[in-house]
Amino acid sequence: LDGGRIGVAAMSVGVAQGALDEAVKYAKERQAFGKSISKFQAIQAKIADISAQLEAARLLTYRAAIEKDRGENFTLTAAQAKLITGRLAVRATEEAVQIHGGYGFIEEYPVCRFYRDAKILTIGEGTDEVQQMVIARALGC
Repeated sequence: LDGGRIGVAAMSVGVAQGALDEAVKYAKERQAFGKSISKFQAIQAKIADISAQLEAARLLTYRAAIEKDRGENFTLTAAQAKLITGRLAVRATEEAVQIHGGYGFIEEYPVCRFYRDAKILTIGEGTDEVQQMVIARALGC
């Protein structure tokens, strides 16, 4: 399952990145009170938080893949990457839907699909609870 966890983590990073990209694009285009909503502090905070967490999650996923390629034990990092990236995909898509407002639930907007797809990424190759158990055991608990 460890190798599959890296794959699911990579998919989660992709979904989160797609949601972030769509949120930024929409925020730049959408006008409210005479200016782009991307200029609103609350929108900027959402985008900044997801961006920072996404980069950290991407690097953890890369680390797990590198450990696998080197033939090292990658059980811990694969489980960590899967846990963190799945949760991030859900959060990133939720924030993207929030930024889109009602449009976030319309099928023509990609964030609607990202939102639907994100949840399954927390289940495939082991639920979050399974990942927590794997991580704790790898740490000797």
